[in-house]
Amino acid sequence: MNTTANVYASASPASLFNRIIQNHSPIVIVLVALFLAVFLYGMVTAPNFLTLFNLKTIVRDAALVGIMAIGLTFVTLSGNFFLLSMKETAALSIIAFATAMSAGYGFELSFLFTMLIALAAGVLQGALIGLGGNPIVVTLGAAGLFFGVASWWSENLVVSFRRPHGAEWLGSGSLFGLPNITIAFILISITAEIVLRYSTFGRQVYLIGANRAAGKATGHENFSMAIKTCAIASICSAFVAIAFSAQVSSAHVNYFSSEFGSSGDMTILVIATVMVGGNSIMGGFGSTLRSSLGAVFISTVDNMMVLHGFNSGPRVLAVGLMIVFSIIVFALVRRGSRAQE
Repeated sequence: MNTTANVYASASPASLFNRIIQNHSPIVIVLVALFLAVFLYGMVTAPNFLTLFNLKTIVRDAALVGIMAIGLTFVTLSGNFFLLSMKETAALSIIAFATAMSAGYGFELSFLFTMLIALAAGVLQGALIGLGGNPIVVTLGAAGLFFGVASWWSENLVVSFRRPHGAEWLGSGSLFGLPNITIAFILISITAEIVLRYSTFGRQVYLIGANRAAGKATGHENFSMAIKTCAIASICSAFVAIAFSAQVSSAHVNYFSSEFGSSGDMTILVIATVMVGGNSIMGGFGSTLRSSLGAVFISTVDNMMVLHGFNSGPRVLAVGLMIVFSIIVFALVRRGSRAQE
C-alpha cells in the first residue's frame, strides 16, 4: 500500500487541524473560527439544550442518517463519488420489509428478505459503476428504477402491520436508557472504523480511492471494489429502512423523501453528513468515524435551530450551507497542502 493511503487511513481530526495551522491558511482559520463561534453561541443560548435528555435525543436523531452515511462513506473513500439512490434503496427496502411483515413471515425472515433485495440493488449498481459507468448517471437511473418498483409493488399506498410484532425491539426498544437504534449506530460506527483501519479490505478501499492506477497495478481492480462498497451502502440503507418501519409499523415509498423530518431529503442529508465529516469526494481520504461525527454535528445544529424556533425552511438552508462550507474549507486545505509540497 502506498504512503499516501497510509497517511489517509491514519488521519485524525487533530492531525487535520495541525495541517491547517502548518499550511498557514488565514482564510481557513477565520472561516472555521467564525463558524464555531456562531455554533457555540447558538448552543449556549438554546433553551434546554445542555440537558441529558436533549443530548440523548440528538444522538438518536443522528442514528438513521449516520448509519446510511457510514455505508456511503465506503463508496466515497473508494473513489466512486456518491450513490444518489440512497433514499430510493431505503424506499424499496421498507416496502419489502413491511410487505413481508404484513404477510406474517416474522421479523427474521422479513429482515433476511429485505437484506437480499438491498444486496442485489447494491451489486447491480456496483457492477455498472465498476464496468466504467458514471456513478452519477448509474445511481440516478437506479434511483428511478428502485422507486418505480417500490411504488408499483405497494400501489403507492401505506403498507401496515399490526402490533405487537417481532421488530418492536429495534424500532422502539431501549437498553440501559438508550434507544436500541442509538446502540446500533454506535456499534456500526465502531465496527466500520475497525474494518477500514485494520482490515485488508479497508486498506484496499483507501488505496484504490487514493490512486486508482496504483490499485490496479497491485491487482486491486475497481470492479470488485465498486460492487463491495455499493453493497455495503445498500445494506446500510436497508437496515435504516427496517429500523424506521419497525418504529412506525408501516411503510410508504415517500417516507425517505422530502417528507422525512423537517430538514430535507434523506439523500441530501446523507451526502451532507459525509461531506461535513471532512471526507474527500475524490476518494482516499476520510473515515467512517468522521461521517458518524458529521451525523451528530448536523443533528446538533438541527436540534439547536428547533429549540430556537426555526421552521423547516431555515433548517434545510442550514444543511445546504454546511455542504458549501465543507467544500470550501476542504478545497482550501488541499490547496494549501499542495502548495507546501
